[in-house]
Amino acid sequence: MAIGKHSHIILVEDNPDDELLTIRELKNSGFNGKVTSFSDGEEAYNYLTHPKKQPTLIILDVKLPKLSGIEILRKVRSQKEFLMTPVVIFSSCDEPCLVEEAYTLGANSYVIKEDHFLQSADQLAGLVHYWTKIHKPISAV
Repeated sequence: MAIGKHSHIILVEDNPDDELLTIRELKNSGFNGKVTSFSDGEEAYNYLTHPKKQPTLIILDVKLPKLSGIEILRKVRSQKEFLMTPVVIFSSCDEPCLVEEAYTLGANSYVIKEDHFLQSADQLAGLVHYWTKIHKPISAV
């Protein structure tokens, strides 16, 4: 069964290998929606100020060039149109102060990437399945 046919994911990942592998694994897991990816936080935030299509899910790494994932989260949550958009932090950074800050700013989930990419891909596929297929957004109620 196709997952997230009409979904639009914003992926912000500064490691080009992880970005390509993530997108490939999303497609392999059955996700057939749109993925718009960015390698730096400033570029992602600039896009989010005027998105061509409202995202279903925003996936952020924490440590990004120009604008961190935490800063993007802070800015996104200050905009009315993104208050209900799920934002997941997907990062190898497990510093307790960053995890706490992310949740304080309104992250819906903070997931620590596994050391082995295929395990991380499984985590990500599960997250995407939940947020694009199982989760019922308030706008759909």
